[in-house]
Amino acid sequence: MKTKTLLTSLFTLILISNLLLNHQANLARDSMSERYLPGFARNIQLTSETTPFLFLPIILRSNGTPQSPTPTTPPPPTPTMPTPTDPVSPSGGDWYQHAADAQRTSFLAQSIPTPWRWKWAWNGPNASGGKISGKFHLPRNSQPVVGGGRVYVAAGSRGVFALNNANGSVVWNRSDLGSVNSTPAYDPDTQALFVLSANGTLYKLDSANGSTIDSFASGSSSNLPLPPAIAANRVFFSMGNRVYALDKFSMQEAWRYDAGSTVHTPPAYSATRNLVIVATQDLYVHAIRNTDGSRAWRVKHTPLQAGDPGSSGENDYAEVSRGWPVIADAKGIVLIKLRLDWQTLWQWNPNLLNNNSSMRQHLINNPDQKALLAINLDNGNEAFIANIAHGGFGDGDYMPMGPIPVIKTFPDGNQIAYVVMRGGPCKQNPCDSRWDSHLGEMMLDNQTISGLQAGDVRYMHNTFFPSDEQAYISMAGDHLFAAHWEAGIAHQIVDRSPARGSGTNPITTSNLPHIATSQDFDVCGSGFQSNHYCAQGLFNTRDWPSGFYIYWQQGAVYDQYWSEYAQWVISRDTLYFVSTDGAIVALEHGNSSPASQQASQPIFVHQEAINTPSALEKALSPQETWQYVGQTVTVQGKLVEVFNNGKAVYLTFDHPHQGHFIVRVLKSYWQNFSPALEAAYSAGQIIQVRGQLEWYQGAPVMYLTSPDQIQMIQP
Repeated sequence: MKTKTLLTSLFTLILISNLLLNHQANLARDSMSERYLPGFARNIQLTSETTPFLFLPIILRSNGTPQSPTPTTPPPPTPTMPTPTDPVSPSGGDWYQHAADAQRTSFLAQSIPTPWRWKWAWNGPNASGGKISGKFHLPRNSQPVVGGGRVYVAAGSRGVFALNNANGSVVWNRSDLGSVNSTPAYDPDTQALFVLSANGTLYKLDSANGSTIDSFASGSSSNLPLPPAIAANRVFFSMGNRVYALDKFSMQEAWRYDAGSTVHTPPAYSATRNLVIVATQDLYVHAIRNTDGSRAWRVKHTPLQAGDPGSSGENDYAEVSRGWPVIADAKGIVLIKLRLDWQTLWQWNPNLLNNNSSMRQHLINNPDQKALLAINLDNGNEAFIANIAHGGFGDGDYMPMGPIPVIKTFPDGNQIAYVVMRGGPCKQNPCDSRWDSHLGEMMLDNQTISGLQAGDVRYMHNTFFPSDEQAYISMAGDHLFAAHWEAGIAHQIVDRSPARGSGTNPITTSNLPHIATSQDFDVCGSGFQSNHYCAQGLFNTRDWPSGFYIYWQQGAVYDQYWSEYAQWVISRDTLYFVSTDGAIVALEHGNSSPASQQASQPIFVHQEAINTPSALEKALSPQETWQYVGQTVTVQGKLVEVFNNGKAVYLTFDHPHQGHFIVRVLKSYWQNFSPALEAAYSAGQIIQVRGQLEWYQGAPVMYLTSPDQIQMIQP
């Protein structure tokens, strides 16, 4: 009887508690349906599906001792929205997607200890260091991603490749998906590879064999690099004017967001705010609630207009395309890189802009020169002024999208940005706007370093590159990588104590092995070695610190296969370098032992020039030059533009001239031409030029050294 009374009382108490909880849930539904809770998702709604319930255990008597409830197998995860407690950097030690994770931080916590050794190369050198037969270039921004013991590569019109991570051999290739210009994303939960085609279809492939599991057609198309992002149970992608969220298990649409303008960046995901961030062609940045695809905010923080910066002589256009949002979740910040006009490069005077206060004041006075925007994730306000100036892989009046920041998360959870910055003192003399680029740190708050505020930068010691040759960066632990169009730069941070970081007392680093595209001078005196390593140094068109070379005495390979991009990517045990010519080199921990074989040294000539026929008699049009690279020819065409960029005089026949035949006269030969070419020739004239055709940044070029090589046909 005593036991029966006790059970009756217990069930009465449970019933009363359940009624109270249901009443509180109804109140919460009314008061919290549109409320934002700091650190959690926006629009948290309590519905009939989420009303609290009380678990009633079954209590049995067995010799007077209660038994524990029988454990049950939890149901499989329901494909719903990611929870706000997702980790800030969910990459889990592998570079599963573009820029490592859904926040696009380009950072992994673990690094690969030195020494490194050559593991394999793909789409690059042959066994003797020459160019492999059938070599091709990769699309802009293509990064290898890893998963399941394989490496996956977006290869443009050739589709997507899966390589064996052990030896670089091709496991499978899908070339029937349309052009794949976007880095794919690997999902370890489903072991699927998500591939976005330029035709607007997102494919879910079996990563082991490349077969199609499912697909989702957006109905739009784009040739831009727009890599999908995976976070928890969802995959996000941009296409046309829309951003899509799909369930990664079922490929069913969760929501779509209409941005009202063409979306020009891939999505990035904030785990702490449960927001998806994109930027559009009209230069607006959008925050989308992942709960339902509604807009949280939409802002524009530049006075510039949307358009191709290369088409404006007044520097009033900017683009966000070919960049991506970068999220510092712990700081509540998203960073957006802008592509500005070539001439803006020269408006940053390193002789005057050599400390944070002068940099900040310059950008306050000239907001059109802000190259990096820092935006508050909670409300879309400008968080601070980032002391970052304009730069990139420049060419004449053209400057492409420059380096994107890295967000490093320290073991204590604090975050800072690693950037390519500019400021005096210069790295070369005489000091001008081409000689002021440095690797650096950028503060994301006012507390990390005493005396510095958010947006301030700290100088670092690094292998030099000019401001119109800025390198793309990534990071693993305290290893900072910078990918230049001719070489891969690698440093280990040694001393970043608070006293350091000025231009005269920079953060110190040590050299890690670098990678040069081609070893064009036998620095080690050993001839080609199969380990591709030279401990005495590297030389392509300039000196680089010791390390690896991809090709042996092949010259400017990148000019023929120009992608306008290079990058380092880090995995658990392998380091990958993607060169501007589209080669992928894999390095791993181990000693670079002396080569076991040595090949004869090839003659140092362009491969295309071997056994070429004699010079053509008839004049070619600029469009016909592609078929005759390596030959001495005459070209006739109508000038569109003639200009001097300080390094060379350009005579062009198309605008923009990128990807078309051009004529260049390097500075060392200007003295041979009187009057100066830019004074003697102008747009609208028809000219003939004669000389050997070569490659330059992916298109034919002719270099003039003498006035005998050029003549006016029609003024």
